[in-house]
Amino acid sequence: MEPSLARYIWKHTRKQQIWILMIVLLSMIPYFMSFDLPKLIVNGPIQGKGFEQPGATLPFMRLHYNLPFIGEVLFFSGFQLGRKATLLALSIVFLLLVVINGLFKLYINTYKGRLGERMLRRIRFDLVDRVLRFPPIYFKRVKSAEVATMVKDEVEPLGGFIGDAFLQPVLLGGQALTAMLFIMVQNVWLGAIAIVIVVIQIVLIPRMRRRLLVLGRQRQLTARALSGRVGEIVDGIGAVHVHDTSNYERADIAARLGLIFKIRFDLYQWKFMVKFLNNFLAQLTPFLFYMIGGYLVIG
Repeated sequence: MEPSLARYIWKHTRKQQIWILMIVLLSMIPYFMSFDLPKLIVNGPIQGKGFEQPGATLPFMRLHYNLPFIGEVLFFSGFQLGRKATLLALSIVFLLLVVINGLFKLYINTYKGRLGERMLRRIRFDLVDRVLRFPPIYFKRVKSAEVATMVKDEVEPLGGFIGDAFLQPVLLGGQALTAMLFIMVQNVWLGAIAIVIVVIQIVLIPRMRRRLLVLGRQRQLTARALSGRVGEIVDGIGAVHVHDTSNYERADIAARLGLIFKIRFDLYQWKFMVKFLNNFLAQLTPFLFYMIGGYLVIG
């Protein structure tokens, strides 16, 4: 098998990954449009901007672009609509964007779920195939319960990871870049603040998550050892009763469970500390927006 999980995933799902990444990039278009539309609805027909005169109309779906050295190029002049008609049209477009974004999410999540389950099936088959190739002497050092745990339980989380391995960074990164681009268009300084906060998160959070990976690996190893020990007790239950080593077995299991508890408790503490810091940095951005943006508006 491939020594790198990422290479293993890419080797067997290259075409599917490229397809779903193209869908993700395509979904960024309506995602960006959904940012600006609420502002158009509030500032336009609701507050009356552009409709100061009775019977005033504004172009709807007007397509134009300013090209360098050429100036404004008009592709479509749009439809002239009144205030109420514009409100209705923009509201329908908003609802349409909600449906389109929802359908994109539905397709992406369904596709990556199916992709993950197919790869999980392949990984389990490959693991069993490797087990069948081991020489018989190897199984004297490995307990059957440990092998079964690895094949059945330990690879289970990979099903979700496989679907997100390449998709999630592109999806979240694309959404973040789209949001920052929208903010930069509105105000350069607010966009710069958002970029600084995102850079802090990118640098700090992965460093803190390394400890989570170490603790997660320790949890897997101790749980695997516990499974093997329980299987050993069950297989040798006759010898346990004959030699009256029940208390010894209880003490050994209690020590193993105590170690697992300590590892899991440390894991939970560190995980929620990382989550707290990540949420704090995420909420720090709107705090700065409200404070600095409000100051600029008032001033």
